[in-house]
Amino acid sequence: MVRQDTPNFFRLFSLAAFILIDASVALTQNLILANPAEVLDFRASFVNPAILSFQKPHAAIGGKIFHLGFVQGDSSPFRQGYVSLGLPFAATRNLGLGVQAQYFNTPLFSQSNISLLLARKLGYNYSVGLRFNLFSRSFNQDNFDLVDQNDPVFSNGTTQWAGTFGIGAAFLPFPFLTLGVGIDHLNRANISLIGDDVNQPISGYLGAVLNVGLLRASVSASYEDNQWLPRTSIATDIRDKGYAMVGFSDNAIQAEGQLQISGPLSLNYNYEYTLFDSDGIGQGSHAITLIHTFDREKGLPKFEIPDDYKVEFRPPNRASSVESGYYVYSIIDKLDIVEKKLTRVIAPNISKEQLAQLSWNEIGVLDSSRVEPTSSYEEKPVDLGRIPATLEASLSKNYEEFVESIPGDLKENDKLKARVITDKQSYLRAAGLRKHLPDDPGKQTSRVRFVEPRYKTYQDSLNATQKIGQRRILPAESLTSLSAKSTTFEITPVSRMKPPQRWQLAVKDVRGHEVRRFAGQGIPMPEIRWDWRDSDGHLVSAGVYSYQLEWWDNQGSRQESLQKYLSVQKLIRHIKIEVTTDNKKVGADADEINIILKN
Repeated sequence: MVRQDTPNFFRLFSLAAFILIDASVALTQNLILANPAEVLDFRASFVNPAILSFQKPHAAIGGKIFHLGFVQGDSSPFRQGYVSLGLPFAATRNLGLGVQAQYFNTPLFSQSNISLLLARKLGYNYSVGLRFNLFSRSFNQDNFDLVDQNDPVFSNGTTQWAGTFGIGAAFLPFPFLTLGVGIDHLNRANISLIGDDVNQPISGYLGAVLNVGLLRASVSASYEDNQWLPRTSIATDIRDKGYAMVGFSDNAIQAEGQLQISGPLSLNYNYEYTLFDSDGIGQGSHAITLIHTFDREKGLPKFEIPDDYKVEFRPPNRASSVESGYYVYSIIDKLDIVEKKLTRVIAPNISKEQLAQLSWNEIGVLDSSRVEPTSSYEEKPVDLGRIPATLEASLSKNYEEFVESIPGDLKENDKLKARVITDKQSYLRAAGLRKHLPDDPGKQTSRVRFVEPRYKTYQDSLNATQKIGQRRILPAESLTSLSAKSTTFEITPVSRMKPPQRWQLAVKDVRGHEVRRFAGQGIPMPEIRWDWRDSDGHLVSAGVYSYQLEWWDNQGSRQESLQKYLSVQKLIRHIKIEVTTDNKKVGADADEINIILKN
C-alpha cells in the first residue's frame, strides 16, 4: 500500500534511511555518550555504573532534540529524553544504587532503555559496578508507506523486548586523575521481530579525566560499529557556580555549560553540531537537563566551646585594607573541628553468643555522615496509660534492682535524664518499667520519657536491628569532622606592577612556626586551596593562625601583603560504652540513661 503524501514521505524516508543505515548499530546501544571517568557529569553513570560510587547523590531529568537540515521547515522529528537517580549510599556506605531511563523517538520507530545500577566501592579509590537493562524497540507501522500492512515482518507484533547486562570499573590512582571503563550488553540479546539471528552488539567505553587547577581535560572512546570513536574535551570550573566545556570528536563539535540556579538545583545546556558526510543533513542538537544534587552527609552542628577555651580575635576588615601589590584573604575565617572518640569495654563474663545478639547501635556507631551528638532517630512519645496493670510484664530481680536505682540517680544528678526506647512488640515490658520510674507531674517527670524510634535513614534502621553476629568488635574508634573541608586563599592584584620573579604564601601558628607553604614562579595563582593540613599531612591543632603573601622582583627586592588571621577551634567528645551484666550505679557519671527494650 502506498500513500499519496509522497513529498513528506520521501523526506522522512530519506531521513530514517540515513539514520538507520549510518547509525544502526549505535541506536541499538546506549543512547547517551559520556566519558566513563567523569565524576562531575551524571551522564557518566549511563556508560559506567561504577563511577556512581564517586558521584554526588542526584536526580536529573532532561531532553534532546535534533535539527535536521533537509526536513521541511527545519522540524525535529528525532527526540531523546532521559531520567537519572543516583544514590551512592543507598544501601550501605560502600554500596550505591541507581535507576535510569532513556528513550529515542523517530517517525518510524522508538526505543527505550530502563536500567538498574549497582556500584560497590572496594576501597578509597576503586569501585566496580553492574548494570541491568530492559530494552525495547517499537516500530510505527503506519509510517512504512511502501510496506504492505500484512507483511510477515510484523506478524509477531511491532515491539521487541530484551534484557541485557553490563559491567564497569572506576579507579582514582591520584587525586587529580580518574580512569573509567564500561562494557554493556554482554549477553548480546536477540532484538529481531521475527526471531532472526540479530543480536544487540556489545558496546564499550574507555575514559580518563585529568584535573589541573580549574581546568579539566577529558579523553574517552566508545566502541561502536566495530570501531573505536574518540572524544576529547576541556572544561573550566566556575567555583560554586558551574562549569563551561568544549569538546570534539571525529563527527561532532560540542559546547556545554552548567549553572547553579538555586541551592542544589542546576541547569545544564549542551549543543552539539554533527559533521555528517552529506552536506545539509545535520544542523546540530540541543539538550537541556535539570539536575538536583543532594547529599546524605549532614553539616557540622553548632556546639558550645567552654569559656576558658575560647580564643577571641577579630579578622581585619577586608574593605578597609589597603596594600600595595596584592590583596590576600581566606574565604573562611574560622574552622570548627569535632572529634569523637569511642571506647568499648566488654566484661569478661560476656560470652560470644551474648555479644552476637547485640546490634551495632547498642555497642556504638561512628557514622561519618552524622556528627551531631543527637540520636540517629526521631522520637515518638509512647502512651502506656491504656495498658492495664494486670498485663504488665514482670521483670527479673537483677533488672528490677537496676530500674529502681534510677530515681535515686535522678535526684543525685540534676543533669541526668532517663529514656526508655521501645518498639510496639515491647509495650508490655515498657509498662512494667513505668511503675518503677517517677510518674508525678513535677520537675523529675520531664526527665523520664518513653519513646518509640523512627529512624531517619535505612542504614540507621539496619544499625538498630541487624545483629553483630560473628563480626569483629573494635575496642576503640575515632571520627573527626570539619565544618569546612577546605578554605581558599584568594589573591588579587591591587596595583599595576611588573610580574614578580617568585612568590610564597605562608601559614604560621602563634609562635611564628611555619605550618604550610605555597610557592611558585611569576604571577601568583588567583586561588590557592588549603585542606587545613600541615606540610606533613597532619590536621592542624586548635589555635590562631596567620597568613601572608611574600614576593620578590627581578632585583631581589622583597615585598609582602598585610598579615591576616584565621582561627581553629576543636571539641572532643569522649564516648564510653560498657557491656556488662552487673547492676552498676551510673547516675553520678552519666548524662543520660537509655533503656532499650527489644522483642
